[in-house]
Parts: sequence; structure tokens; C-alpha cells
Amino acid sequence: MQLELFPLGDVRFIRKRNTGKARCEPGWNWYPKPLPDYDLWYAVSGKGRMIVAGQTYPIRKGSCFLVRPGDRPEAEQDPDDRLTVIFAHFDAVDRKTGEPIDPQRMPGRFTQVEDTFLFEMLLNRMLQIVHTGDAWHGEEYDLILKQAMLHLFRFQHESQAAPAGKHKLLIDRAIGKIRENPGRRISHRELADEVQLSPEYLSLLFKKYTGTSIKEYITDVRLERAVTLLSETTMNVSQVAEALGYGNIYLFSKQFKGRYGAPPSAYKGNVPPSLPHKG
Repeated sequence: MQLELFPLGDVRFIRKRNTGKARCEPGWNWYPKPLPDYDLWYAVSGKGRMIVAGQTYPIRKGSCFLVRPGDRPEAEQDPDDRLTVIFAHFDAVDRKTGEPIDPQRMPGRFTQVEDTFLFEMLLNRMLQIVHTGDAWHGEEYDLILKQAMLHLFRFQHESQAAPAGKHKLLIDRAIGKIRENPGRRISHRELADEVQLSPEYLSLLFKKYTGTSIKEYITDVRLERAVTLLSETTMNVSQVAEALGYGNIYLFSKQFKGRYGAPPSAYKGNVPPSLPHKG
């Protein structure tokens, strides 16, 4: 299969002076003159709305705008939930000729970023090199913006995918949230907020795509982790139960035996038989 070339592989991104991170002041709004350059404008937190190129968009965590030269955006924040934003002005030129590229080659003006952790990590590193001026900072800035643009292209493509594909991506995110910290009790509401669905709809989709309920899945993940802790660490059964959020060691032992056919003490220093995991 022939791989599609990255649309901006021959482009160089050049930093302009106006770059930073700020919590917008009370009464803040944004009504600039037509912009002379690109502005990558990202909401870290807060709520509001933006009008750009005749379209109105809600602003919330993960809202990312790629404002183009000549655009005249208008933005306001919710006074009860002020915005914190990262912004970066830059030029985009052909690497060989130095001429400005066609703006149509860039990602669309608006993207709702779902994987905010990775995207914000990129933007925060961009801010670091802007303010420290490390060696090769221009090259790293160019590479970071390229990676950010790559993610924007991907996010936009995923948002246009069939509903089933989008639902699968949301369930994958919920699964990742559950698995990243098996010892923390995570509520249905928190999971639902993470993927921006109602708890009821998330439960329905989760069952559809994994074949099990959220509660059962969380229990299975905790017990899988218990196997690792019992067989690969010096932690005893009580310590493992406590580390995995069980307030009652008897409940832990009952669930463990139900899953693996023997109490956790039988597997201290041993690996139980491999069982298929639901989902």
C-alpha cells in the first residue's frame, strides 16, 4: 500500500514574536485587525465562543483554532469560566523558495482536540523553546509545529469518520482511562465526562463494543493488576487489595477467586493460568 505524503513535509514554520500562554482577564474579548500571519490558538481551560470566517464555534478545553492571514476573528469568554489559552503566531513558507504557501494546504480553521494530554505537551514544549532559546530552537519549533499540524489533520479526519468509528475511538479512550490507574476508583460520570458522552450512553456503547459492563471491566482490570503485583512484587494480599482500592479484603478475595478459581494467596509468587479478557 502506498502511503500518502504528509501535506506539509516541504513547509517550514517560522516563529513570530507573539507567542505565549495566558489566563484571560475579566472582561477580556478579542477583536483584532485582520491578521498578518497564522495564529494557532488553543483553549487549555474555560469556555467561550469564537467567530472566524463567518462561522461561530463554541470554545471549551481542547478547542483549537488555526487562524489564517487575513482572518479577523472575534472571541468572547464566559465570565464565570474564564479562558486559559496558548497562542502562537507563525509564518508558513516553502522550504526551498521561502515563498508563503497556499493556506488551503493547512488543516481547517477549527479542531476539537480529544487527546488533549499529548497536544498540550507539544504546545508546552513549544513555549519552552520559545522562551529559553536553546540550541537549534528554530529547527525544533518547526518540527513541533509540524507534529501539531499532523495531529490536527488526524483529529479532523477522525471527526469526519463514520459514527461507528468515532464511537470505537471514544470507547478506546475510556478503556485507556480505566487501565492507566487500576487502583483509583473512577466513576461512570468521570469516564463520561472524559469522552463527552452521557453516563447512560457511554454504558450502552461500552457494552456494545466490549461485551461487558463498565463495572465488570473495571473489576477485571483491577484483578489483572493484582496478578502482576502478587506474582512480581513482595506485596502481600492485604497490601495489594489496599493498593487497588479495595476497602474490604474479603471482597477482593471473593472477586479474585471468582475470576481465577483460587484465592489470591495461592498465587503469591506464582502466575495463574491465562484467561481470555472480555473486550
